[in-house]
This record gives sequence, structure tokens and C-alpha cells, in this order.
Amino acid sequence: MVKIISTAILFVLVSSVCAQKSAQSDWEIGPTAGVCWYNGDLNPKALFNRDYLNRAMGVSIRKNLNQRFALRGMFNYGTLSADDELSASEFQVNRNLNFSSPIYELASTVEFNFFEYDALINGLRFSPYSFVGIGVFRFNPSTEIEGGVYELHELQTENKSYSKTSVAIPFGFGFKLALSDRLIFNADWGMRRTFSDYIDDVSTLYPEMNEIDGLSLSLSDRSLEQSGPNGTNWGTQRGNAQTKDWYNFVTAGLSVRIGPKKGSCKHIGI
Repeated sequence: MVKIISTAILFVLVSSVCAQKSAQSDWEIGPTAGVCWYNGDLNPKALFNRDYLNRAMGVSIRKNLNQRFALRGMFNYGTLSADDELSASEFQVNRNLNFSSPIYELASTVEFNFFEYDALINGLRFSPYSFVGIGVFRFNPSTEIEGGVYELHELQTENKSYSKTSVAIPFGFGFKLALSDRLIFNADWGMRRTFSDYIDDVSTLYPEMNEIDGLSLSLSDRSLEQSGPNGTNWGTQRGNAQTKDWYNFVTAGLSVRIGPKKGSCKHIGI
């Protein structure tokens, strides 16, 4: 009986020490790169359309809580753009707007691994995952016309003031693969539901003509043809305020695991 108890106690102690050497609670940090795009008034539906894709990059840091859950912090940078000229919609082609904006994002997410994941244990070194979190982003839309580029925020082309900083809810899915006990590859597609409708500087109505002037007036209505009931577009529909703008990041990256070396007793399954 004493031997059995002693063996049990020894097993518990060894298991406890070995568990601390697992990759379950390690940190992973590294760069990411890929593409980003926007969905909104100037691109309502297109996904993975190369006309709207722009390069993106970032850095992420992940804290593995256990074999199922991890916390991840991210900084991402990219460019969002769209052009009515590329649309199949007659309304958009006639509206004739375009925009481009840098996007800077800080986000924090919770990841759920569909398989048990541990970089130190053979057989647990791969898992698809899903994630959801919250982020804050900064944007600054501009437009190009006749060779000139103009920042739109201060011009208030809809006679509306809006913030260039807003909140987003990132969510999506991906997969992670431990190439070695130190090097981790991961790739994911993250969609961002934002709380701004002005990433593209388009949301509601054309203002009344007497509400803006100068460059604001010229850049607000660039329509090829006027289609309002009074022979102009002023006061008519310019965008869809019922839906907010979205943006997406599809990235892949390599990260370095910071933690105990492979070869611990946890690695061999004890």
C-alpha cells in the first residue's frame, strides 16, 4: 500500500512538473503578411476580387492558455480601396466615386482550437481554429480625380462630421501548424464588422447644394448624369446608411514559440 501511495504521489508530482513544460501556456510572436479588402457602398459584395485586394502586413503575439484556447493580440496595416467604375451596377457607375484609405488596426481576440494543440507533443501540432474579439482602427479616406488626390474627411462631402477612429469586431477562422518545437505557421481569414459607415466617405444623401461649396461641392457629386426629380442629385440617395462598412484581412505568418524546449516529459506523453 505504501508503495502504491508513494508511486501515485510521485506520478502526480512528475505530471505536475511535466505539465509546466508543455507548450500549452507558452507565448508565440511573429510577423504576418497577406491581403486586405473593403466591403461597403463602393464594393457591396465582392470577396477575393483582385480589383479590390491590397497588400497587408502586421505582427501578432499569442498566449496559449491550454490546448483548446489562446489569447491573441494583433497590429495590422493595409490599404482599403474601391472604385464605382469597376461595378456592374448602373447606379454605381453613374455615381462615379472612388476612394483609398490606409487602415491601422489594434485588435485582441480569443481563439478556440478545434483539435487539441500543443507544439511539444507529436500528434497535437496542428489544429484549425476560430476566433472572435474586439479591435480599434484608424482610417483616412481620399479620392483621386484628374490626377489629383484629395483627403475627404475635412471636406464633409455629405455635410456630415465623422471620426477617423472607430471600433470593429474581428472574427474568422484559420489553422496553425507547429513546424518544429519553436517555429509555428498559421494562416487565417478575419472579417471585421465595423461601427463606421464612412471608411469610403459615403453613407447617406447628397447634401443640398447650398449646404456645401467649393471643392466639397465638386467632390460630393461626380455623377456622369443627374438623375434627381429636380434635374440634379442634390438631396437624393448617395449611399446606404442601413449597413456599416466591413474590411477583411487574409494573412499568413511565422511565429517563434517562447517557452521550454522539446524533449520534456510532456513531449513524450507522460
